[in-house]
Amino acid sequence: MRSRSILLLSAATLLLVIMPPSVTADDVAADQATEISNLSKRQAGVAERYQRLEELLLRLADVESVENPERSALLRRAARQSRDKFVLETLRSASASLKTQEYQKAVENQEAATQELASLLKLLLSEDRSKRIRDEKERYTRLIKDLKRNLNNQRSARARTENDADLDEVTEEQKSVTERSEELKQRLAEENESAEQGSPDQSDSESSPSDSKQGESENEPKENSDDKDSEKDPSAKDADEDKPAEKEGEKEPGSKEPGEKDPKQKDPGDKDSKDKDSSQQQSSEQSESQQQSESQQQSESQQQSESQQQQSQQQQSQQQQSQQQQSQPQTPEQEVEEQLKRAIENMRQAEKELEDAKRDKATEKQRQAEENLRAAIDRLERILRQLREEEMQRELAKLEARLRKMAAMQTKVLDDTIALAATPRSQRNRQTDLKAGDLAFEEKKVTLEADRAMLLLREEGSSVAFPEVVSQIRSDTIRVSELLGQTKIDAVTQGIQHDILAALEEMIAALQKAQRDLEKKRQQQQQGNPPPPGQQEQPLVEALAELKLIRTMETRIKSTTDRYSGLLESGSSSVDEVRPLLQDLSERQNRLYRITRDLVLKRNK
Repeated sequence: MRSRSILLLSAATLLLVIMPPSVTADDVAADQATEISNLSKRQAGVAERYQRLEELLLRLADVESVENPERSALLRRAARQSRDKFVLETLRSASASLKTQEYQKAVENQEAATQELASLLKLLLSEDRSKRIRDEKERYTRLIKDLKRNLNNQRSARARTENDADLDEVTEEQKSVTERSEELKQRLAEENESAEQGSPDQSDSESSPSDSKQGESENEPKENSDDKDSEKDPSAKDADEDKPAEKEGEKEPGSKEPGEKDPKQKDPGDKDSKDKDSSQQQSSEQSESQQQSESQQQSESQQQSESQQQQSQQQQSQQQQSQQQQSQPQTPEQEVEEQLKRAIENMRQAEKELEDAKRDKATEKQRQAEENLRAAIDRLERILRQLREEEMQRELAKLEARLRKMAAMQTKVLDDTIALAATPRSQRNRQTDLKAGDLAFEEKKVTLEADRAMLLLREEGSSVAFPEVVSQIRSDTIRVSELLGQTKIDAVTQGIQHDILAALEEMIAALQKAQRDLEKKRQQQQQGNPPPPGQQEQPLVEALAELKLIRTMETRIKSTTDRYSGLLESGSSSVDEVRPLLQDLSERQNRLYRITRDLVLKRNK
């Protein structure tokens, strides 16, 4: 008996621990108000952090302006775009809307801010766009190759169908073509999915927090509704318990009615007074219970209406998002997937027709599948051309900026060299040697820029004359640096510097013309004049521009030879000084012959 009482006591204690405390309407309202204030504070914190980010962008731009001007310009552009799009003001408006409980307005501001933040992220990550373009080009090239192979197999299957080949063999061949097409479609879908997940153009990583928040907000009303249901249950039980009592109270007077008809048994006056007292007590208890149940129902109905309003607002925002997603046009990759899907459907229908020995209908479906495959290949080739044009535009702009920087640096070194050479030989001293050494150090910086320009050209790989010109410029800068280190600041050194500047100016002019031609071709394509399919990849610079550059290089070699000859005849320079220069000219002439031959034979293709 004692052990049983201990078990009952422990069970009762456990129930007290497990059972949640009763939740009133005031507690729920207070929790909601606290949650709203927390959301507003978090949104305000996001706005503050973004304000610090804008300030940091400008400070980083100032730091990178000397060593990396391209990155500095990108950071300034991002800061300017942020101010132009009023991103910070939109974040602050979202916080203010949450404070005033204008949830729809807050959601709209948050969506607008998310879109602008995704655009800024895309801009900041565009510095690595060149590598992504190369990877995408390789991926699409492999896919086009596989699709063309599959198209040839489909043509072979159709030809055998038309030539009355064995149906079983043709059916098996058609099935193998369908299987390979499905594998290609699956591979394309996987690659597109991985590219979207790793791409900065996409905002999946940004949308996931909002989605999780939406999920939390959706779960909260459900929990509240569950709590409300649990709150309703006790009241419902009480009401159910009251109803039997009421029924019993109604039945008792009915049971005594036969006794009331017999006045001889009991005093009717005493009995009537007792019945009245009991009926008054029951009616008062019923009215109190009804008032309590009505107040609970009112509070619960208010809570339900508030939760329903929140859920309706969330549903509206989700519907708007789904409508926006549906209204968005298909991407080129999605178009290719759609064409592949149609081709596979036609292939499967062709299989069924072959199994039913209907060659004509099977041939028709096979032709439709070929058309779908050709459409997918054409779309992929168009994507490749667009990627190539974007790559060319970026490479041309980067190369032009690099050459302009080299020209500015070389111009300053040349001006300082001319100013230092104006000092009479009799007055040149240790100070002159130190200044010449400083100029030699500055010339080495031009050599470093030439190395970076050469790296750009080698990565691109389609030009022949431009890398040779940059290589000659690099050799000239090294020679100028050596001459300046020896305080040789007269005609020979200045002449080489003039050659460097002339070569840079010619290359800049050629790059500008290439950019204009590329823009003109893009406008023609936008007007509906696409290039023919199957065209080879366009080089960075047209062959005509490279031939003009080769002619200019040959003219410069000739003029430099004449200048060296004049120096020897006038006695301004000795044979020992001019001999290495002439040997270098001989090597340049030989390399010029080789690159001209490579250009004619199209070895750069």
